[in-house]
Amino acid sequence: MSAPDATSSRLETLLALSLGLFAVGVQVHELFATVGGWLTAVFSVLVLLRTSPWRAELRSWWPLGAYLAWSLIGPLVITSAPSGSGVARLMDVMFLPTVAWAMQAMPERALTRIAIVGSGVLVLSCVVAGAQFFGVWPALESFSRFEALHLSFERVYELVPGSSDRFMGGGLLLHRLRFANVTAALTVLAAAGAFRLPRHRWWLSVVTVIGLVSVSLFPHARAATVSLVLALLVVAGVGASRRSLALAAGAAIVLLSGLVVALVPSVRMRFGSALEAEGTNDRNLLLQAGVRAVRQEPVGGVGLGRFKPGLWAAPEAPESVSTHQGKSHNQFLTIAAEAGIPALLLFLAVLALLAAAAIKLLPDATGAVGLLVFFVSLSALHDPLFHPESSMALFGALGAGLGLARRTKGSE
Repeated sequence: MSAPDATSSRLETLLALSLGLFAVGVQVHELFATVGGWLTAVFSVLVLLRTSPWRAELRSWWPLGAYLAWSLIGPLVITSAPSGSGVARLMDVMFLPTVAWAMQAMPERALTRIAIVGSGVLVLSCVVAGAQFFGVWPALESFSRFEALHLSFERVYELVPGSSDRFMGGGLLLHRLRFANVTAALTVLAAAGAFRLPRHRWWLSVVTVIGLVSVSLFPHARAATVSLVLALLVVAGVGASRRSLALAAGAAIVLLSGLVVALVPSVRMRFGSALEAEGTNDRNLLLQAGVRAVRQEPVGGVGLGRFKPGLWAAPEAPESVSTHQGKSHNQFLTIAAEAGIPALLLFLAVLALLAAAAIKLLPDATGAVGLLVFFVSLSALHDPLFHPESSMALFGALGAGLGLARRTKGSE
């Protein structure tokens, strides 16, 4: 083996290991996801620089560079410096192009292994969430010996409405919203694979069903459930080779999730509360706080990580709103509040760039299109980028969907 070939082989191995760590890390803990994600970014850039069209590839992502630059510099110059957590959340968007490059460069065998490991961890996380939901889970005191790890074991002891011994499951992430968002994003990828990868169809179909039922039931996460169903319907419509298959898959998706909502009283109660004025009151007040922040600082925003709803909430707002950590319950509004309307427009340009690229690559880009629908829907209902694992998983999954499509198209 020549020196260049040896170097390429080592790079591919390191890239595979880092991407595998990233795929597992977003389902387990922020630390592993961060290490795996940034190692993937570094190695994928090194691989990209060894290709001839790397300059054109970098230029094609100019809206992303402009979004990063404005979000970091605009608020700093106009309003205030960003917080550390704000910068960290912003930089997660880099996993969109770098994971795409990694997926294109990865050997087929390594990709298969990563998919098997990642989907296996997804199933395990769903099993853990089920144990938490059904109360087949150790008492909180049992985890006292792990206090030094600073894991949020208490987050999976939030009682299911109307129950005294069941809890809203958070899976391996020990947090119901993080579990719901990450599992849903990976479930969309699995569903796309079930339609586009005949060799692994049955396994990916099983993973899709497990993911859909788990997100619909265990975490009681309304936004993630609705967004996942919409995304899977799009995947079925775009990815199925026959209209009859698309209709059958779509009906099964709606039926499975609908049965969970209809037959499980606590889930039905959660969805019903979203239609009541009292249930949406805090959400409306958070949205209003975000609008006030944008009106006050429309160009520069209030600074990355500096948006606190209590500072812009109405005087009569309850304590739950005035002490809220920093979400408007609409990701696009939160971006505008923190970095200004120019940042929001640039972020939308990034999504438009991704959408245009994915549409050109259909049906190979079924996963990317489904994930875009999931991301936009979830962002309109919540702030999925607030939680680090959700943020990294969403951008990573979008990159994976695009990279797989480019890989398939390039091999034809």
